Amino acid sequence: MDEQTATPKARTMEFSTRLKDLRAQSALSQEQLARLIGVSRQAVTKWESGAGRPELESLVALADVFAVSVDALLGVDDAHAGPARGEYRYESVTNYDVDGGKHFDIDCGSVYACVIRGYDGEQLRVRVVSNTVANLARHFKVSVDDRPKRLDVQVRRGPGISETLAKDDVTVIIWVPQRYVTTVECAAKAQEAHVRGLTCDGLELDVRTPRLSLDDVHTHVEVNCNLDMEIDCASIDGRVDVNQLSSTSRITVPKDVPIAVLTHGLRTRTIVGAGVRQDEDSPNIVELNGVASELIIEGR
Repeated sequence: MDEQTATPKARTMEFSTRLKDLRAQSALSQEQLARLIGVSRQAVTKWESGAGRPELESLVALADVFAVSVDALLGVDDAHAGPARGEYRYESVTNYDVDGGKHFDIDCGSVYACVIRGYDGEQLRVRVVSNTVANLARHFKVSVDDRPKRLDVQVRRGPGISETLAKDDVTVIIWVPQRYVTTVECAAKAQEAHVRGLTCDGLELDVRTPRLSLDDVHTHVEVNCNLDMEIDCASIDGRVDVNQLSSTSRITVPKDVPIAVLTHGLRTRTIVGAGVRQDEDSPNIVELNGVASELIIEGR
């Protein structure tokens, strides 16, 4: 019986099994999961027992925690479309207790995607996932060097897996405990990089990636990359500096948010689209720095 013909009760039971499996794979207790999405532990128990299902807001929060789509969480993806990015067959999870304010220095190495998420918790959580690479705990080692006021996190690829395969289908998802973050620095070679739900005193991204997205990020962001990039700012609250050499990049910003545009460097220029609301006095700033580079700014 597939999801299209299943009865409501059967679909509820299938969802409960899927939720339990995802929670176990992520090494979360019911109480920890409840705290992450802002519900009671009893609610999670109810969902996993098949006695009920979450409302849409909680479904979206669950999907965000497990890095899957809501459709994947509900099991309604097209069976003929193949596994969607986010439905991971293999994973390795590392949790580390953080005991105070830290500068997080993160090195994800060469992977398909690097994702950083701020959340309301007390642990650093590093999740390495893939659809094709099994035994991830053997192939990727997560090391944490805890120093006063600083936490160095490194995801290292072992000799048993090629860089090509890692960049084709390995994703690193890092949850940083919002209450303990002072500043964040992240390095990665990836096809995609994403930062979501993060508030801190500064974020520096040394990412060699063609695609970067910033969503619900509240800080001064510095992007260092000498590649042509597509930068998507779903929201902007602060400053975004794009530092590059001999590159042409494009950044999209919300149409309804005023921004100031600054250009520095040698043979650099910015091109501002008609949909951008410019205001030279705005605290929200997009700045291009570098040599022989161009930044196209568009509103959406």
